[in-house]
Amino acid sequence: MTKRALPDKKLRQEGERWISRIKAAERLEKDWLDDAAKAVRAYTNEEKAENDEKTLGSRYDFNILFANVETIVPAVINSPPVPDIRRRFNDPDPAARIVADLMERAISVQIDDSRLQIELEAGAQDSFLAGRGLVRMKFKSDIVGGEPDHRDIADAADTAVDGADNGRQPEEIGAAIFDEEADALPGSAGIGGNNGDGNVGNNPGLAPERVENERICFEAVSWKDYRHGPAKRWEDRQWDAFRFVIPKEDEAESFDAGLIGSQFDDSEKNDWSKNEDDICGWEVWCRKTRKVKFIGDNGIILKEIDDPLGLKDFFPIPTPMQPIELTGRLKPVNPFSIYRKLADQLDTITKRIDVLTKAMKVKGWYSGEAGDLKSLLALEDNEFVPIDNAELWAKSQGGIAAAIAFWPVEKFIAVLRELYVDRDQTKQAIYEITGISDIARGATAASETATAQSIKSQWGSLRIQKMQRMMERCARDLFVMMSQVIPRLFSLQTLEEMTGIALLPAPNDTPEQQQAKQAVIALLRRPLSAYYRIDVESDSTIRADLTRQKQEVSQFLQGASAYFAAVAPLVQQGALPADAAVEIFAATSRMFNLGKSVEDTLEKMVTDARAKAEQPPAPPGQPGRPEPQQPTPAEVEAAIRTQAAQQEEQRRNAEFQARMQREAAKAGVEGQKAERELAIKLLEEELKRLEIQEKQLAVRMKQIELTAKAGGIVQPPIQEMAP
Repeated sequence: MTKRALPDKKLRQEGERWISRIKAAERLEKDWLDDAAKAVRAYTNEEKAENDEKTLGSRYDFNILFANVETIVPAVINSPPVPDIRRRFNDPDPAARIVADLMERAISVQIDDSRLQIELEAGAQDSFLAGRGLVRMKFKSDIVGGEPDHRDIADAADTAVDGADNGRQPEEIGAAIFDEEADALPGSAGIGGNNGDGNVGNNPGLAPERVENERICFEAVSWKDYRHGPAKRWEDRQWDAFRFVIPKEDEAESFDAGLIGSQFDDSEKNDWSKNEDDICGWEVWCRKTRKVKFIGDNGIILKEIDDPLGLKDFFPIPTPMQPIELTGRLKPVNPFSIYRKLADQLDTITKRIDVLTKAMKVKGWYSGEAGDLKSLLALEDNEFVPIDNAELWAKSQGGIAAAIAFWPVEKFIAVLRELYVDRDQTKQAIYEITGISDIARGATAASETATAQSIKSQWGSLRIQKMQRMMERCARDLFVMMSQVIPRLFSLQTLEEMTGIALLPAPNDTPEQQQAKQAVIALLRRPLSAYYRIDVESDSTIRADLTRQKQEVSQFLQGASAYFAAVAPLVQQGALPADAAVEIFAATSRMFNLGKSVEDTLEKMVTDARAKAEQPPAPPGQPGRPEPQQPTPAEVEAAIRTQAAQQEEQRRNAEFQARMQREAAKAGVEGQKAERELAIKLLEEELKRLEIQEKQLAVRMKQIELTAKAGGIVQPPIQEMAP
């Protein structure tokens, strides 16, 4: 009887330790995980927002969370990111320029069809809904070759017939699968497990296997499926864990059967084989060992591979997107928890409005003896019915109006008006907390000026601009990671087919071309030096920024035309050197985002101008400077005519300006004359008024004197003097 090896307890203990670490990380973030779960339920309206508040009902009638998330996500990313890769300091390095162009084309191909934008939008939704968003990068490839021929198929069939089950029970077959002495499954070594010669595997008699169709994929990781090691900064964490679920039928393709079997005894192996449930666990990336371990929830290590990507920071994700962060703490904050009470208040007000609206019906009551009034209350619009004893109702006190009492809807209207005002105020408070300005929601007042709206757009969206920079940073980090993976894992043939840049040696290459290709390949094989010589950035992911850039380009073209029109005469006269004029123009142009091709052209202009300025002037008659040519009589006559026309034009302009100055002076004199005449007229009217007052005073004095002589007293007139 063959002696069976004992289970590897060290592997089991290691797997159990990793599961304990993952559970400890989950306990540290339990409060946030609970808040995120409540936010998701409120967003989807699948359950009531709070389990302990029955007043809210089963769903949000006014789902402000859904509205906010669907507003912010398109505001922070609505355009696919575009790689912008160039030499960091624009040094004259042809190899670095070719590598930058190659990397930019390769990354553009990998993010084609908006695949990256879709995953970034999903990550943005998780970040603003739950508080954390992640986008993971994966490398995939196809292994071709190694297909068996007809002889191999026939031999395999004979072996299958000769080596049938031989009466063994299923339990014995299942135990044999986990025989530690059995050969490992093909491809169990993981990514990069080739023999060093570009071939995967070493099967004699078969065609060599090779890797083709290398590609980079992106995946938005759910906030529920990620755990990380304890740290105060993201770059200091030691491990990341990602949740996985693999169907049982894919076990042989996904995991190492020999490694799994080494951790089981016979009974456990049979139980594992009989279990048809999906395999759930965690994919742990350990920075210290630079290994990736697949560990089941029961602590079994399912697979272990070396660093599959070779990234500088090891982890396959950039820094997670968290809208709310605190210094020294990686635990996120759920954005909905900041204003959840206001959202509950808003929902309560909406529910009350709904209740009152349903109660506002045209209804009432009437006397039990007046049966005809019942049919009257049930009438539709523009419908009339006869009433018996109409004369009696008309003669009675109050008439028909006194016999019918209606439901007092006017009281409901007053309450509803206040509820609507209260709801608007609550919404405004939520908008102030979340930072969603009215310009981002598309709401504005017709009375506002364009300047006021521009100010609101510029300053009212500062917090959204912070979130936009967060998305741009994530896209840039992904581009940096891709620039590290592509030179390491992509073959030269794939890069050449993908980018259209020749890398492989060709028979008709010149020595200079061969040397240039070797320099490019050498730079590609040194990722650290390439990183310091190549800058990786991301264009704006906001369509509004693209519109603003178009306006800036239009302004740049207008300014450029005015600049050259003003500088050209100075350069021709020798007052300003040509290289200085070009340098000033290039320095000003760097303030605008004109694109890589325009910047390269400007750099070439500056370089050529400097080189031309450094060249000493060659004397006439030498090859460097041609002999000055004497102008022909026709050219002299044309120059004289041109000069005469310019002088005539200058004379006309001078006469026009002099005439305009005379007209302006004349208009000024006439204006002063009119002002003096108006002042004289006002003074004359004032003198006339004073003369009238003097005459009135003289008449009154005479009346007083006459009255005094007669011995009587005369009351002064009540009428006031004219002012």
